[in-house]
This record gives sequence, C-alpha cells and structure tokens, in this order.
Amino acid sequence: MTSIQIRDPFITTLIETQFHNDKDKFIEMIKGLFTRQTKIETYEYNLLKAYSHGELSLGQVATILDLTKLEVMDLLEKYDIPYVEADEEYMQQEFNAFS
Repeated sequence: MTSIQIRDPFITTLIETQFHNDKDKFIEMIKGLFTRQTKIETYEYNLLKAYSHGELSLGQVATILDLTKLEVMDLLEKYDIPYVEADEEYMQQEFNAFS
C-alpha cells in the first residue's frame, strides 16, 4: 500500500469524492495520465524528428496529428527542433540571392 500525505484541499476533495478515499486508485490514475502523456509526446517527437530529417513535410505532420501547420510549428518550438535547417552555405546562397 502506498502512503502519501495530501495537504491540498482540492486534491483531498477529489480523492474523497471521485476515488472514495482510495489513495491507491488515485495514484494509479495519475500514473496512467503521465504514461498516456508520455506516449503522446513520444509520438509527436518522432513525427517532428522525421520532419527535421526530411522524411515528412510540415503538412504531412499536421495531417497525421490533426493540427494546423502553425500548431506543428509551435510543437517544433516546444521540442526545440528548428523549423528550417540552415547551414552556413545555405545562408550564403540565400543572402546572395537577394544581392
């Protein structure tokens, strides 16, 4: 049996009303939430890495995740994945194009 001490009144009320004072059920629910969230984030991250490697387009990632392209760009920022990979040669070519 897990022993935890709850001092937050909201959590205490939640355990009393939704889990009928069964703290073990509450803990299992929390573990499940984190497990599901971790799986979602891993899936998102893997899709975004495929995008960064050129295996998927931004639009394909958006379609798979049922998001807009802007929302995918926000995810790229969340996971610190660059929207555009640009090395020095690429930047010089782009700069020369505007000269």
